[in-house]
Amino acid sequence: MKRLSLLYLFFGAEIVMAASMGINESIFNNYLSDTFQMTAEARGGLEFPRELPGFLVVVFAGILGALSLTRMGAVAALVFAAGTAGLGLAGDSYAFMVVSMLVGSVGMHLIQPISHSLTIAMSEENRRGFRLGQLGGMRTLGTVLGTGLIWLTFSEEAPPYRPGFLCAAAGGVVAAVLYSRLKVSGVHYRRSFFVMRRKFWLYYVLEFLFGARKQIFITFGPWVLIHVYGLSPGDIAFLLMLASGIGLVFKPVAGWLMDEWGERVVMVGDGLVLTLVCLGYGFAGLFPGGPKAALCIAGACFILDNLLFALGTGRTVYVSRLASGSDELTGTLSLGVSMNHIASMVIPFWAGLMWKELGFQIVFACAGVLALLLAGFSWLVPGKGARTPIMGSNPSSLEG
Repeated sequence: MKRLSLLYLFFGAEIVMAASMGINESIFNNYLSDTFQMTAEARGGLEFPRELPGFLVVVFAGILGALSLTRMGAVAALVFAAGTAGLGLAGDSYAFMVVSMLVGSVGMHLIQPISHSLTIAMSEENRRGFRLGQLGGMRTLGTVLGTGLIWLTFSEEAPPYRPGFLCAAAGGVVAAVLYSRLKVSGVHYRRSFFVMRRKFWLYYVLEFLFGARKQIFITFGPWVLIHVYGLSPGDIAFLLMLASGIGLVFKPVAGWLMDEWGERVVMVGDGLVLTLVCLGYGFAGLFPGGPKAALCIAGACFILDNLLFALGTGRTVYVSRLASGSDELTGTLSLGVSMNHIASMVIPFWAGLMWKELGFQIVFACAGVLALLLAGFSWLVPGKGARTPIMGSNPSSLEG
């Protein structure tokens, strides 16, 4: 298969998968709030089982290690589809919802290191940031399509959660078919499980801090908009759609900046800007202009926060320079996902208790401290002039 055709097929799978995840993300928190009347404390506690598959992703990837990465991607997409369909069929059964959420989470987390490894494998060494930026742009296009569908079709009075989840599940099946048609040779998962290597220590620390930062915003960012400002599923989808529309330009540019300036500059900037986002989320109500101004500030922070997630690919570029081959890279990325989910499982529970006892402002003040730590450790990443590429620079060969 020609390289250009392969990229089109790969990006097609990523677009469809991102659209499905965008639908899920747009409606999941409102679904929990409307169906189970959850408090912030209960919502934080639910993140432990939801993020547990992310912690175990290196184990799941090892179990499937006999498959090629493209076949693993197809399996992950199907598992995500099964879990998302379960959410659509769960109704008001809390136990069924939790099981379905767990299944879908396995597929969603397993696909992450696979996508990045395949992107690196199809990239020249000096264009990895650009190619990862392209991947981000394609995913963003998918998110625009998914969230746009919710924005156009969801009713505030009677949100059709079941059709929404089933539509997302159908997208997962389509992505699995596209993944199964990819032919990339020489890219496999190394069965390393929890083998940690000293040369990756900074990557592990960055992933842990990112996991803490990520989960506060994924869990409590939408929760602030829903419970403090009263936003509907359509409103959340609209904000995600705006963020995704901007991301169509922002993410490829961010990838290009990594190649030009080096990943350290971009990662440090990410942490510093994120600190301002934390202050905006937590203390928008203190700014002049009343509730409408506070809502605009909080909404802008939600959009900016979603854009900043694109800069996380800097960690992938950094670790790809340390890895000795594509198999070690995939295993390390999978372990990195597990490392950031150690924080993801624990932080939301304590943040939920903090919200209950001290208010949501303190939750985001603590998130600001984490953002500063992330910026500080990012400064330890070698600058562009000091980088020494270790992993081979030739893209993987293609079959067909």
